[in-house]
Amino acid sequence: MDSNHPVYTVPNECQDCYRCVRQCPVKAIRIRDGHAEVVPELCVACGHCVTVCPAGAKRVRRDIGRAKELLKTGVPVHVSLAPSWAAEFAGLGEEKVVAAIRKLGFADVAETAVGAQEVSAETARLLRDGPPALWLSSACPAAVRFIVRHMPELTGRVTPIASPAMAHA
Repeated sequence: MDSNHPVYTVPNECQDCYRCVRQCPVKAIRIRDGHAEVVPELCVACGHCVTVCPAGAKRVRRDIGRAKELLKTGVPVHVSLAPSWAAEFAGLGEEKVVAAIRKLGFADVAETAVGAQEVSAETARLLRDGPPALWLSSACPAAVRFIVRHMPELTGRVTPIASPAMAHA
């Protein structure tokens, strides 16, 4: 298991059905010691294997331990909250979610959409002032990974702009 990669396999949970092998859009899963494992160098972290694995052997890395360690340092830690939080916490108002995050020890909370506004403005400048060309958005890390790893000839077409999360950071 590559603990730094966002998607990984728990070998003992794999039931060798190979559904993930058949359905991985970038063929980033190999058979090793009889089990299907994610190949970090090829994986774009789209998460499709996680959704199709009937045994739950494909997982998304959890960084709760890392977050707790950061909070213990005493350095202010801020949360960039994706707008999709509302779907995950349906029925809770913004005030309750923000209060809960602060109660956990985070210094402040703001929506990632603030970064998206910066990215949109920078993209508009690029389209207005830059050379006429086909540009691919850099907003989705999985899409950028796909281009870099599987279509490197298009890497120069990815906008030289941070993702909304990175711009917000």
